[in-house]
Amino acid sequence: MAKNYLLKSLLMLSALLIGTAAAYAQKVTVRGVVSDEQGPLIGVSVVVKDPPPSIGTATGIDGSYSITVPGEASVLVFSYVGYKTVEVKVGKQTSINVKLEPEAAALDEVVVVGYGTQMKSHLTGSISKIGGNVLEDRPVSDITTALQGQISGLTINNITSEVGVAPSIRVRGTGSISADSSPLVIIDGYPVPDGLQQLNPADVKSIEILKDAASAAIYGSRAANGVIMVTTKSGVADKPRYSLKFYQGIKYAYELHDLLSSSEHLKLLQYQESIGAVGSNFVPAANYRAASWIEQNIGSTDWQKEALRDLAGITNVQFSVQGGKSAFRYYTSAAYTKDQGIMLQNEVQKVNFRTKMDVDLSKSVKFGVNLAGTYQKASRPKNDFINFYRTPSFLPVYHNDWTTALTGGYTGFARGSHFNTISTPTRPSDTGNAEWESASPFQSANNNPRSVMANTRRWNESFAGQGNAYLTIDICKGLQFKTSNGFNVKYAPSYYYAKENASKDGEASNATFFSNLYIDLLSENTLDWHRVFGKHDIEVLAGYTAETTRVQRVALTGTGFPTDDIETLNAATVFSLASSNNGNNAGTGTFRYPDVVLQSFLARVNYSFASKYLFSASIRLDSSSLFTKGHRNAWFPSVSAGWRVSEEEFLKGKHGLSNLKLRASYGVTGNNNINYNAAVEVFEAANYVTGDGNGTLQPGVAPAAVLANRDITWEQTDEFNFGVDMGFLDNRINLAVDAYYSETRALLFKQPMQSFSGYTNYWNNIGRVRNAGVEIQLDTYNFDRKRFKWNTSVNFSLSRNKLLEIGGEKQVITQGERSESYLARVGEPLIQYYGFKTIGVWNSREEIDANPHFSTDVPGGLRIWDADGNGELNDNDRVPLGNPYPSFTYGMTNTFRIGDFDVSFLIQGVQGVTVLNGDVFYNETVRYNKAYIKDRWVTAEHPGNGKVPYEKLGTDLMLTDYGLQDASYVCLRNFTVGYTFPKRIARKLHLSALRLYATGNNLFYIWSDDYKGINPESRMTSGGYSSPMISGYQRGGFPLTSTVTFGIDLTF
Repeated sequence: MAKNYLLKSLLMLSALLIGTAAAYAQKVTVRGVVSDEQGPLIGVSVVVKDPPPSIGTATGIDGSYSITVPGEASVLVFSYVGYKTVEVKVGKQTSINVKLEPEAAALDEVVVVGYGTQMKSHLTGSISKIGGNVLEDRPVSDITTALQGQISGLTINNITSEVGVAPSIRVRGTGSISADSSPLVIIDGYPVPDGLQQLNPADVKSIEILKDAASAAIYGSRAANGVIMVTTKSGVADKPRYSLKFYQGIKYAYELHDLLSSSEHLKLLQYQESIGAVGSNFVPAANYRAASWIEQNIGSTDWQKEALRDLAGITNVQFSVQGGKSAFRYYTSAAYTKDQGIMLQNEVQKVNFRTKMDVDLSKSVKFGVNLAGTYQKASRPKNDFINFYRTPSFLPVYHNDWTTALTGGYTGFARGSHFNTISTPTRPSDTGNAEWESASPFQSANNNPRSVMANTRRWNESFAGQGNAYLTIDICKGLQFKTSNGFNVKYAPSYYYAKENASKDGEASNATFFSNLYIDLLSENTLDWHRVFGKHDIEVLAGYTAETTRVQRVALTGTGFPTDDIETLNAATVFSLASSNNGNNAGTGTFRYPDVVLQSFLARVNYSFASKYLFSASIRLDSSSLFTKGHRNAWFPSVSAGWRVSEEEFLKGKHGLSNLKLRASYGVTGNNNINYNAAVEVFEAANYVTGDGNGTLQPGVAPAAVLANRDITWEQTDEFNFGVDMGFLDNRINLAVDAYYSETRALLFKQPMQSFSGYTNYWNNIGRVRNAGVEIQLDTYNFDRKRFKWNTSVNFSLSRNKLLEIGGEKQVITQGERSESYLARVGEPLIQYYGFKTIGVWNSREEIDANPHFSTDVPGGLRIWDADGNGELNDNDRVPLGNPYPSFTYGMTNTFRIGDFDVSFLIQGVQGVTVLNGDVFYNETVRYNKAYIKDRWVTAEHPGNGKVPYEKLGTDLMLTDYGLQDASYVCLRNFTVGYTFPKRIARKLHLSALRLYATGNNLFYIWSDDYKGINPESRMTSGGYSSPMISGYQRGGFPLTSTVTFGIDLTF
């Protein structure tokens, strides 16, 4: 029995040894080198396809790798950021060398769409994509600015050159007249208002713009204005890779106004007198003589330069690390930016951090966390630039001994009123010797703008945090469940403090504090099924989302501080209450908006037959608490189709036409971006006067000025899109053309009301707006050699809008701050400038008397066209004067790779855009600015060009077309030169990569001779100018800013 037991044991041991040997015999060790055209690649991920167990490695400093695989049937996957992924079956090979190719021209690149991804070749909607690498080197504190001119259909307008102020963003024009027209911003699947401002450009992997309704309808109620989808970088299965980036730059004003000094102005008046001009504004007067005399004694002050830094700076440093293994990947980054505006007191400091972790808990379960935070502190001057360049050059910033004696003892900051009724030896006499006279050269009670700057401070902070966690479960083959739950929190306090007499005498010290707390919670749950049956490729998505948003505000307004040395609000002796909206950015109090809840059900089907015939349909049901019961729900469907003609047998394999796809789509999107009290009547805090005499104020409540309407519902946009994608010469030339037509119906509009009702406006679903346009994107790979590459990208956008209906009204007229008018008229563009059309300048009294005129008309003033031809001028002669929309916009990027050097430049332009330059309202503008003096009327014998009036004589300039100017421009938006050190040099420095570069922004501009300002992009968008019914107005814009930076990128 013992023998049998021993025999059995020996047999079992032999079997075990044989089995183990066989198992080891099946494993294969593979070695090799991974490279590109430049040489070995460091850190390429090499993994066995479809583990478990997880098997993977990464290439070393010489591009080599070694990996043991289960057997000859194993497949190795080689992947690296920016390169096409390569799969190789091992077979009997023990040495596998791989050469990776850049994926720049890859037709089948992955494009992020709503709640998923799609291959670019299978897209049936209109989606544009830009890689994050294009944006990394741009010296900007707001990534929005870096997108300007890069993508067709995306219009970005830098409304001011001040840092810390978000540019205006529009996708395919303006589609609403009361609800917001800004696009929806999605960051890693999470909607984030103002999200682009919070991003670190180096964290961005790609940005997709969902432009047509078929692409955006999956987001339903918020997608009428397009969707901007940002995907940030994730970790890769690799050993840790560290990246350190730093750049330092300088900024300067591109151009300033060309102004007359006080002495030059006097000489001009003396010349005008010599040619026969008469009148106090035409010839030297006491005030002008005094100003010139003072300037000759103390020198001239360049007030434009007093507003600006000689050179501003921008600094950015950022660090990131990424890596992991096949089952755990991570990416972490941090960045600091200090960005100074060229204006004094204008600066932004920002700190970003982001961390992402992706974990494969098993073959079928994945988990991930994405956290990001931003802190920003920004300051802006209280003064507009107009306050500086309106100040005459004779006025010094500070008094000196000479001006102190002249003004009777004033010291410190100089002010116009200090020079009132001074005596100057400037009156001409028959003897040839000047006589003493009394003059007031600058009659202003306000402090000079540098004094205002020194005695006021305005700044704001922002504490923002976003986070979400996701879980995906592969239930069975082709069926995946995903849940994503997250938060977005932002606390934004703003502060203002003014010392006693900060702006003028008698002004009490005052301060304000406003804060806004935004809390958003979102849960998204989707079920995705994807299977391929022969030539049939089907994907079905279904989902449910729930989102709740809360906004709370605090306001404090205090005056009467006991001393200027204590600026905290608790030192104020008086706190003010606002007559309306108290606590809501006004007065003193707290204000909490009702929570907004949005629930949605969504579904989408994508179908492809033989990768030639493409079809997609989606539907979303949204329910919003902003509307009342019975009006909360709305359906947002879409359908699209595509035909890859190039895959047909009659075109397949053609070298000349390598890609041809036709696309068509229709979809419905919505807009519910309205006030919380648009559908529900809400009483607000108000004060009542009670008692005898002047009475006393008693707190109470009262209806808001805008009447709510419980019957309003969603604003909806129907859009048709037709597109064609073409590729030539093996996709070395790629052309995409889109034509669209959209109509926004049931416009959410604050309709004007009669004043006797007690309300100014009421909400209503009235009106329709149409948008139509064409977009062209051309990408060419001109040269692709080992030591020379040249790529070009050109985009062109043309958009036209028309107001189709506005609640039965024929037109609505809206006025701006200077009584200038804006017209919304049915059958015409949504916004038009409206006023009197000028036909030159009156040359004589006789000419005025012989023609229709206003009683205020005088020679040298503007002559108005009698539009209705009835022989008299009145308001009926006002006509549309043009619109603020450009004829078209364009951009062109060229990228070169010359050996180890890289060069790129972006040219961006806007053609046919008209602005209303409100600077003409000011006497100082038309008196000292040479652009408004050139060719002006002086006398009947010296009429100039017959179009430029003398200063502000006659009809109010702001009621005419005189302030309308062609602000078309083309600029060198960006120019970058870089040098990447050869890998052998980098390796000697113990680095994976080393790059030095220099970049410039806004280095060169060309604009129309008709434009008389210094910043054709500037627009006013605050106060009344935030209304979608007003556009195109600029006043006091700061100069354009040019930037030059030098940077270094280290990877190790």
